[in-house]
Amino acid sequence: MNFIQRHFLKRYIKENQQVRNPEVSSLRDAKNIGILCNITTEDTYKDIYAVFSRLQGTSRNVWLMGYIDDKAVPFYCIQQLSADYFCNKDLNWYGRPEKVQIKDFYNMEFDVLLDFSHDVFEPIRLIMELSRAKLIIGSEKRNLKYYDLLIQTEEDISNMELLKNISHYTNQLSGTQL
Repeated sequence: MNFIQRHFLKRYIKENQQVRNPEVSSLRDAKNIGILCNITTEDTYKDIYAVFSRLQGTSRNVWLMGYIDDKAVPFYCIQQLSADYFCNKDLNWYGRPEKVQIKDFYNMEFDVLLDFSHDVFEPIRLIMELSRAKLIIGSEKRNLKYYDLLIQTEEDISNMELLKNISHYTNQLSGTQL
């Protein structure tokens, strides 16, 4: 059965994958920012929400899409206009997310898409593969093929520290002075 599921998922990706030409942009200059993450506990939710709030406080369009590898979205994940969450029940039988918000998310032309997932999750990989983002940045080495920029970090780095590293390196790559 897994072979059949993978076959249909690969076919869907092939039919819907975007041709992207990555464009380097500093995090400071980005007007549209997407955040992908996995949420495992209430503490990880609070940590990623702090990053989301910090970026949102700078008058940019920031959209958070959180994945919960469980049957239901926990009570502490509060849906907002620009913060959505999905779980396994929101996936079809071969693993494609079915929520309209997810399709809108990967069709959005983000200046920067930040992946804060600290593990490998197929729904998150699918979103990155279908994304129209100009620049995809993350720190999970096993997701290297989906990134335009990999930020190598220590194992137990906080999301806020990762955000600082991303800001630092995107400023350097784009030639933006601090």
